[in-house]
Amino acid sequence: MQESRRCVVSVTTEAQFMSSSTSTSSDVNSVSSCGSKSHPWRLEAAAGQRINISLLDFTDMDRPRDRVTCRQYGYVLEKSNKRNVSVCGGGGAELRQSHVYMSDSNSVQIVRTPNRPTANEQSFLIKVAGKTCCISS
Repeated sequence: MQESRRCVVSVTTEAQFMSSSTSTSSDVNSVSSCGSKSHPWRLEAAAGQRINISLLDFTDMDRPRDRVTCRQYGYVLEKSNKRNVSVCGGGGAELRQSHVYMSDSNSVQIVRTPNRPTANEQSFLIKVAGKTCCISS
């Protein structure tokens, strides 16, 4: 199976989680290489649905709330409207879960920002769920 196909996530109305963990193995077939620029996670929902994306941030849980800091974990790319939205955390335990983005279409990509060697271990989940869009008459 092609690596790019392994990185496709079929989004449903039931919440799903994507892990921050990265593989240190040299196994080319490892699914954990998903999220890179060359192999972004490709989220696809059913036609007519939008994709709701949230961040669950477990990094630096003991730090006091810092309203200024945006620790960037990656970005969401929606090609249909040419949007690029940062996936940011940085509020300590008070902001463990935060809303990131609601797509305009049924397809987006997510790219992880590589860990910096000097940074603390990044521990987060990206939560995705499909949402049926409102139809106005």
